[in-house]
Amino acid sequence: MTRLLFAVLIAFHAIFTPLKAQTLSVVADEWPPFSGEALPNGGLSLDVISAVLRRAGYDVDTQVVPWARVIDGARTGEFDIVGSLFEDAELQTFLGYSEPFFSTDVRLVQRKGGDHSFTSVDALRPFSIAVGDGFVYEADFDRADYLNKVVVTTALQGVQMVAHGRVDLTLDSVDVIRHAITQDDPTLADRIEFAPGVLVSQTLHMGVRKDLEGSAQIVADFNRVLGEMRDDGSLDALLAVHANSLTPE
Repeated sequence: MTRLLFAVLIAFHAIFTPLKAQTLSVVADEWPPFSGEALPNGGLSLDVISAVLRRAGYDVDTQVVPWARVIDGARTGEFDIVGSLFEDAELQTFLGYSEPFFSTDVRLVQRKGGDHSFTSVDALRPFSIAVGDGFVYEADFDRADYLNKVVVTTALQGVQMVAHGRVDLTLDSVDVIRHAITQDDPTLADRIEFAPGVLVSQTLHMGVRKDLEGSAQIVADFNRVLGEMRDDGSLDALLAVHANSLTPE
């Protein structure tokens, strides 16, 4: 083989081989059932992301840390990939989103027998609403600075405040609310309920920081393998591991 041909082959290999030598740091916040320290394999989101990336040939290290550190670490380069993400225009300015791997509805929570219903964000003006610190729900709601939003740390805290009459409403993914009640405080089941109407149907994604070398390739590899796992049934099998955390209505 000539030196020129050898050099061409090396260059071709470098261009078309994904950058998989580094270990990708994947992080999410404590947000059961999607991510959490006590959940099987770190929760649905981290489990799916890890399985897909490993099948695509990447080494992966996962962590669960507070949301503020998740965002700061993604911006500064401490973390490579963020899991458990809803669609959000601001996050997408510095994170390249994957295709979705799960969907869930975001709904309002009221005291049992309440007469609230969701018709529009503007119609929520008269009410106090518990919201997670820095949480993403829906674009118009998130931007609505005119609403009476009471900041809480967790979805469970928001539900407890509704149950005790400290706020009128709270909101989150129905899967998050059901998990919080079932696993952390079953007494709430007889005191709260979902208000009629859906604020938004959201999808779960991973986000790769755009300044990471090879980030577009990582997203492309993830999307390709995710599609393969949908087709061969392995994604459904993986989601079934977390069925007990996704409590039906």
